[in-house]
Amino acid sequence: MSNRSNRYRILAMAGLAAGVLAASNMVCAQIPCGGYEVTAIIQAPECPPFGFPPTTGRGISEPIDGGLPNVVGHYQSCTIGPDTAFLWIGNENKFITIPMPDGTLASAAADIDGTRIVGSFDLGGDGLSGLGFVYDFDTDEFINLGTLPGGTQSEAFGVNAAGQIAGYWGNHIIGPWQAFIWEDGVMNDLGPLIGGSSNRALDINEEGAITGWWRREEGGERIAFAWQDGMMNDLGPIPGGFASEGEGINKHDQITGWGKLPDPEGGGTVSHPFFWSEGRMTDLGTLPGFPLGWGRDISDAGTIVGGCGGAGLAGFIWQDGVMTDLNELIPVDPGLHLSVGSAINNAGQITGRASGPGGIVAFVLTPIEPTLGDLDGDCQVGVTDLLILLTSWGPCKGCPADLNDDGTVGVADLLILLGNWG
Repeated sequence: MSNRSNRYRILAMAGLAAGVLAASNMVCAQIPCGGYEVTAIIQAPECPPFGFPPTTGRGISEPIDGGLPNVVGHYQSCTIGPDTAFLWIGNENKFITIPMPDGTLASAAADIDGTRIVGSFDLGGDGLSGLGFVYDFDTDEFINLGTLPGGTQSEAFGVNAAGQIAGYWGNHIIGPWQAFIWEDGVMNDLGPLIGGSSNRALDINEEGAITGWWRREEGGERIAFAWQDGMMNDLGPIPGGFASEGEGINKHDQITGWGKLPDPEGGGTVSHPFFWSEGRMTDLGTLPGFPLGWGRDISDAGTIVGGCGGAGLAGFIWQDGVMTDLNELIPVDPGLHLSVGSAINNAGQITGRASGPGGIVAFVLTPIEPTLGDLDGDCQVGVTDLLILLTSWGPCKGCPADLNDDGTVGVADLLILLGNWG
């Protein structure tokens, strides 16, 4: 073979490898090939003689120091009465009842970012006079968010790293419910800016964009919206349906939630989760055998978690058009049945609610690391991975192809990849 032929062949291989590398960099995080490890079962202290009270995880932090996340939520009090807010510190396996003002009869934590936790507490115990709160467990500072003039109630649902909090306020007798963003000690009323007869904010991303629902007119159905910097975006009802509600929003302004549709079996309605991105809402459907579904949270990679219901309950994860029952992705050994995925962080860790031998518990799922050398995330090591590695050959600190983390892609990395081939 001539030198020119060799040169063309090398250039062609390099071009192919570069194309493969570029494509691999566009792939979003996938459902892990090895499934999930149940890294924590979170349970409130026992209530003799009743046993362990039901516990639900609602918010999850990013992993702390590369380990476990922190989780917040609520558990039922020992008197089988109202719920109580909790914080679980993952790396210490420490369960803490979040301190509340004197006279609090019920509380629940909804979200966590860093050391800030938001939720609501109720001094009346009737669920009609609760107030939002933010609690910093590093400084032990508790702030009652209060409400705006004329209001009797508020709830906080989402918090971001800047300390912005999203929720709603209103008067439980005369209404209406109106969204707010709380920032630097001030509750800012978004109700008139969003419009309609009433509205609620249910989540906020790192850029201050919120999602939730609004009623276009009195007595109308709830419709999902996105709002940021004074710009209101009506997302419309779920396709083929007549209502929607935004529950989670990521840094790309992608939104999940759920909407109502006519029951195909006739008589009544069903709910389906949705994915909204760049002006388009997609009905995600439900798991086989379940007529109902709800999207609860979405990661920056576009991975959605939620739950499906009907005769029973099952948590789901959705990624790139595929919905999977979370129960199919965990070992059988723990004896858990995952009822709902409530929240997911950007490391792919999930919390929610499950049932098991110890009763109803919260949990943490952690993705099982893929096979070393699977650089394109297709759950096997093959030719595409080899081309990605060859394209990265040489000094390449932090490259995925640097399998032995020595700052260079070379023979040692090639041998690791070949050793895991198949």
